[in-house]
Amino acid sequence: MRAIQIHFHDTLDNQRLDQVRSELMSLPHVSNVEVEAGKAHDMLIEFEERHNMPMSIMDVLHHQGLHPDITAC
Repeated sequence: MRAIQIHFHDTLDNQRLDQVRSELMSLPHVSNVEVEAGKAHDMLIEFEERHNMPMSIMDVLHHQGLHPDITAC
């Protein structure tokens, strides 16, 4: 299992966070998406080890108009 920590430069409300979480969870190999209460700018995404998953995750986030950075991998 692998994980990446994402930081958003965008402000996301609960509805938008749920939408992003749902879209990421629909990706193959993604097993968990967490947002800590009070830290809506940070998201932890766990996935099965695949060489291209971090870039696939970033593509989904960019497609949604977000401005994310990977802060830990």
